[in-house]
Amino acid sequence: MLGDEPGPSTFGDLMVAHTALLLREYQEVNAHLRVNTNQFVNWFSFFLTLSLLAAGLFAVAPDYRPMLGKFAHRYAVQLVFLLMHIPAFVGILTFRRYILAANRKIEAITQQLGHSGDSPIPVRFCQWMTDLMAAAYVVSYFIWFSLLFIA
Repeated sequence: MLGDEPGPSTFGDLMVAHTALLLREYQEVNAHLRVNTNQFVNWFSFFLTLSLLAAGLFAVAPDYRPMLGKFAHRYAVQLVFLLMHIPAFVGILTFRRYILAANRKIEAITQQLGHSGDSPIPVRFCQWMTDLMAAAYVVSYFIWFSLLFIA
């Protein structure tokens, strides 16, 4: 018989279920973004610190440099660290796009719920944070690039 199926059967029940689903999606997007932001900051800070410490050790302690005559052996450390900066830049750009996509999704959910409030995602802060990280990686990149000529 009609109306005896399990689940929402009236229009009001469907609207309540839709609203609950939108609120759940809102919470999931927010939680996912918080976790990914935390991981992004931790990993990129760790690798930046590792790169700068290795550059300092490489510049200050010439005894650790390979003293072989071949180009590949002599400059392998610098080239590897230079190449490792490429995935870092790609990661920064990808994370920026991810933040903007999450912000658009949250704004779409709040509009469907009928709220006119702003998104809780600090987009300008996240853009500022990624700009600062990209600048730090540029500095690190040029330190390693200059070590190609110093070594």
